Amino acid sequence: MSHYTLGIDTSNYATSLAVFHTAGEVVCAKKRFLPVKEGQLGLRQSDALFHHTAALPEMLEELGREFDLTQISAVGVSQKPRPVEGSYMPCFLAGVSAATAFAQARGIPVLFSFLVRRRRRRKRG
Repeated sequence: MSHYTLGIDTSNYATSLAVFHTAGEVVCAKKRFLPVKEGQLGLRQSDALFHHTAALPEMLEELGREFDLTQISAVGVSQKPRPVEGSYMPCFLAGVSAATAFAQARGIPVLFSFLVRRRRRRKRG
């Protein structure tokens, strides 16, 4: 029997959903970049949270047209930027809320993780 996991990420600049097969293969995915006004360098966390919250239902519906979401057996979600105490960004709350609601409605587990971004080292000299 195949097992599928729904992955959700609501880090600061994109809302992302994907369905993964247990073998690690991406079955289908959706990604929507958040709008940043021209001339601005980024988004306030409250604006990012709003845009993620607004995008998730529509994106989940789109994903459901490509994949039978009743086959999902677990949900994975990014809940914080780094694996340290006190690491927190409000924009992750949208993904955690959506993942928790989906999982509870289906009676399946939620797997919480953190976002890891590797920084490029600058060459000296």
